[in-house]
Amino acid sequence: MPEATAFLLAAGFGSRLRPLTLARPKPLLPLCGAPMLDHVLARVRQHGHEHVIVNAHHLWQKVAAWAEDRGVALQVELPEVLGTGGGLKAAAERMAERFVVVNGDILSDIDLSALMAAVPDGGAAMALRADPDLGARAPVEADADGVVVRMREFAGTPGLGIEGTHFTGIHAAHRPILDDVPDGFACIVRSAYTTRLPERRIRSIRHSGTWIDIGTPGDYLEANLAVLDGRLETALPVWELGTGQPGDRWVGRSARVDGSVTHSIIGAGATVPSDATLRECVVWDGVAVPPGTHFRCIFFDDGVLRLGDSE
Repeated sequence: MPEATAFLLAAGFGSRLRPLTLARPKPLLPLCGAPMLDHVLARVRQHGHEHVIVNAHHLWQKVAAWAEDRGVALQVELPEVLGTGGGLKAAAERMAERFVVVNGDILSDIDLSALMAAVPDGGAAMALRADPDLGARAPVEADADGVVVRMREFAGTPGLGIEGTHFTGIHAAHRPILDDVPDGFACIVRSAYTTRLPERRIRSIRHSGTWIDIGTPGDYLEANLAVLDGRLETALPVWELGTGQPGDRWVGRSARVDGSVTHSIIGAGATVPSDATLRECVVWDGVAVPPGTHFRCIFFDDGVLRLGDSE
C-alpha cells in the first residue's frame, strides 16, 4: 500500500452516545443518509488525500467492512485500544512523511490543506477554534505567530497566548515526531506534542467556521439538523442520496412517508405512518416510526431515544 497521508480515528467506544452505539460504532452512525465516516472521508479526499488509514476497536468488524467498501486501509487495535498517540505510533511505518489526523466523530470545514502546510519539520500543527466555554475548560493557545504556547495543563505557560481557544481534535504532523510517542496506549498531546512544545515546533491554524463534536445524542441530532439546514456544508452530496428540501426534510430512497414530517431526516426504507407527526427527528434506515406526535426523537435499530425539550 502507498504511504497514507490521512489517518481517521474510529476506535472509540462512543459511551456517551449509548444506546445508539451499542450495535454500531459511533463513526458509522448515519448522518443524512450516510455514515459519519463517509462525510469525513469525503472531506479528506476533497483535500487530495487518496491514501487513508482508519483505526478500529469497538465493533471493529463493522469498521472493517466500511473500509473495504471504500478502499481505505484498516488498523485493528486489539486486545486494547491504543489512543490517539499509540494508534499513530503503531501505524508509523505506513504513514507518509507528513499526514493529517481527523476524528471520525467530528464534522467541520477546517482547511486541511492549510493545516498540512503549517506543519514544521519535526513537529505538528493543530487546528484551534475560539470558544468561551471550551477555551476556558480545555485551553490550547497560540501566540501571534501561530506557535502553540499552552496545551491545557500538560505544557506551556498560561497568559502567553491568545486566550479562549481550544483544540478541535484535528491536526497534522511530521512523521519523526512519532518517535516521542511511547509504545502501547498513549495520547499524542500528552506525549509527543508536550515534548516538542518548548522547541516551538507545535504550530496552529485558527478555524472560524463550522465545527461539531458528536459526543452526545443531542450533538448527534444537532449534526443531522445542521446538515439539513445547510449550516454545516459536508463534502458529501447528501441531496443526491435522498430527496426533500433543505431546512425542511431529507428522505432516503424507498422510504414511505404518509405522516407529517417537519425539519427531520428519514432514512432509506423507513416508514412514517399517516397517524405520526415528526418534528426535529432522525429516523434510521429501515425503521418503522410508531403512531403519535414525536419531537426531537432519534428512531434507531433497537428503539427510540426521546430528547424532547431536555437537550
